[in-house]
Amino acid sequence: MKELISVHHYLVGADDLADWHENNELAADNYNQVIHTVYQMADDDIETEQLEGLLEQVWHALAADEYLSEFEDESEIMLWVETFLKAQNQ
Repeated sequence: MKELISVHHYLVGADDLADWHENNELAADNYNQVIHTVYQMADDDIETEQLEGLLEQVWHALAADEYLSEFEDESEIMLWVETFLKAQNQ
């Protein structure tokens, strides 16, 4: 029941990532794109707690990772999300 979750609760601003990323605005844009993609790719009937857990895990998996500033395009973000979701389902 993902419609019960506001994706906006999980979005970040550039200041949230300034400690880890020189280009914190790009990092924030990419992070927020990842959050939106995770939300979109989740099953419509996913349990609320499970989706909340996935969205929270993105922070732990990606916020401080230098790769966040290095995504080339949306296809790389999509690939990262697909890999992330597969790993969470194992």
